[in-house]
Amino acid sequence: MTALEPPRPLTKTDSLADFHSGVDLVDAWAHERASRAQKTGTAVVYIVKSGEKIAGFYSLSAHSVQRDDVAGGWLKCNAPEHIPAILLGMLGVDASFQGLGLGKSLLKDTIERSLAASAQIGARALLVDPVDREVAEFYKRYGFRELVETTRLALPLT
Repeated sequence: MTALEPPRPLTKTDSLADFHSGVDLVDAWAHERASRAQKTGTAVVYIVKSGEKIAGFYSLSAHSVQRDDVAGGWLKCNAPEHIPAILLGMLGVDASFQGLGLGKSLLKDTIERSLAASAQIGARALLVDPVDREVAEFYKRYGFRELVETTRLALPLT
């Protein structure tokens, strides 16, 4: 297996067509929406390659949460009407690279980029909408907290 390259933004010459994580929602987004999201500026898609193969990816977007949609707690406390946040829209590891710690590495990179961005433009949290309980538990191991009355998780950035 070729060494993994560091995460970098998706370019026009990169293709996620052969990416298969085994999670239908993640794979469909990778195949049908990732390039368009990057092109239209609605998300930045970061990829990790091994040779010519995309081993994993994630996407980040600017986001906000309505203060009235938050039941309470640290996210709502002293927050403006539109709480600035960063959305981790998708994170996936190709099936042939699963079990090697790449998901953890991608999440670490996501958190580091989000902290750097929040220091520049202000964002209160990194948000994620886990696809299922198992994925939610993965994020919770790295400090993400449940938002009351939602399935969304948040990691404080401030």
